Amino acid sequence: MRKYITIVFVFLLSLQALTFAQVNDEDEYRICINDLLSISVYEEPDLAKTVRVDANGAISYPLIGNIKAKGITSKELESKITDLLSRDYLINPQVSVFIKEYAKISILGQVVKPGAYELKTGLTVVDAIALGGGFTDKANVNSVKLVRIKGKDKETINIDVNEIVSKGYKEKDVKLEPGDLIIVGELSESASFIVVLGQVKNPGTYVFKDGMSAIQAIASAGGLTEIAAANGTMITRIKDEKKYNIRVPVLAILSGSQKARDIPLEPGDTIVVPESFF
Repeated sequence: MRKYITIVFVFLLSLQALTFAQVNDEDEYRICINDLLSISVYEEPDLAKTVRVDANGAISYPLIGNIKAKGITSKELESKITDLLSRDYLINPQVSVFIKEYAKISILGQVVKPGAYELKTGLTVVDAIALGGGFTDKANVNSVKLVRIKGKDKETINIDVNEIVSKGYKEKDVKLEPGDLIIVGELSESASFIVVLGQVKNPGTYVFKDGMSAIQAIASAGGLTEIAAANGTMITRIKDEKKYNIRVPVLAILSGSQKARDIPLEPGDTIVVPESFF
């Protein structure tokens, strides 16, 4: 089961990576902090310099001094340097700016190819995991953390990749910044799963959590569809080699009249929400 879940996530992450590549072909890259730039001026060898964008988003260039580079394209930086050189130093300078080395982000933990990767425009946590080859079969997709250093402060952000990839909540994906570190945790060997099927928005397999109830599991699966027969929901449970079916009156529980029937789930339970035919 774990291997199947991993294959599905790798496939979905691959689609994310393809979309990212298409976006970068259309949108020209904007310079980031820590990018290494190669700048030259035609027939002016003394002005050929390799400079790194500093923490303030600026570079230092001969004759001109500090220039803001972060957030603009290489073409826009060429135009800016050309204008500044033309004012007092050169006639019609021909400036070229080449991004020699992009800023980096790092991915550690349970991905196929952990390591450092170049940060391109618009790269997100999910894009980066896809670049890292996707999750290993030991990855805990509910334990993905983004560590970001801002000055002297360290910020840790929990990323719910399951919601982003499986449920389509792309707004919860986070755009990366230079120096960001992504850590993918390992799934415990003792981890268990429950299955939610039928008329829910995102049927599938979910990690079991202690105390999880049928209502919480349905919520994890995106909630009920418009054609769900909610009060006909059943929990199928295998215990001591016997099969048990437990009806869960979801609407009655949600209304508050039968809260006690929202029983705790057990590892391996399958919840089935039937379709209403009326």
